[in-house]
Amino acid sequence: MRIRYINPVDDATLDPWFERELAGAGGPDATVEVVHLEKLAGPGRGAFLPAPASYASPLLAAIDEAAADGCDAAVIGCSGDPCLLEARREVTIPVAAPLDAALRVAAQLGGRLAILVADGFDAVPLYRELATAYGLNHLVLDVLTVNMEYADDGHGGTPEQVIERHRAVLDGPALELARDAVARGARAVYAGCTLWTGSMLDTLRASLDVPVLDPGRGAVAMAAAAARAVTSAASEVTR
Repeated sequence: MRIRYINPVDDATLDPWFERELAGAGGPDATVEVVHLEKLAGPGRGAFLPAPASYASPLLAAIDEAAADGCDAAVIGCSGDPCLLEARREVTIPVAAPLDAALRVAAQLGGRLAILVADGFDAVPLYRELATAYGLNHLVLDVLTVNMEYADDGHGGTPEQVIERHRAVLDGPALELARDAVARGARAVYAGCTLWTGSMLDTLRASLDVPVLDPGRGAVAMAAAAARAVTSAASEVTR
């Protein structure tokens, strides 16, 4: 199985990091191919999602390319799920995205979900609106903004610096918010930025008594499950 993970930025710096952190997330038979957008329609923002007018068309083109290349599924590598519904109308292979995947898993856990988001953009109404569009807003206990204290260059620093800042806050502000949410009834915590992926979440998991949902690996796992379901259904039809 081939799953293409599309990081919707025009910077290749973090592609190898995502490949390491996402390896194995789709199961032993799945290979995760990480790509970025080669050319945006407007200015980029390093490790961060740029303005919609810059990424929308290139992102949909990248999803088209994944289908044309024979990939079994695609993943949109941003927890704001940009262009997810449009992409699903565009291609016939499964397309997964982090927030959608996390909410579907939360529904199986039978409780309410606390969502951590990094500051720097107006994520709280966005995530609420997306959860409502998916019909799952009733699962969201709270959307909690983590104070990131990014570098003062307006972009959070280099991609490597951004990763390290995301790692550092998990032992402090993010953990405090998550513990408070669990005390108020959260049955799971979702790390709502794809820069909180893989081994980055080990400390948070060790410090909480509830599941911590991974944005990148969770979306890949959801994409793999959907691809297997499609393959199984096709096999039944041909019998």
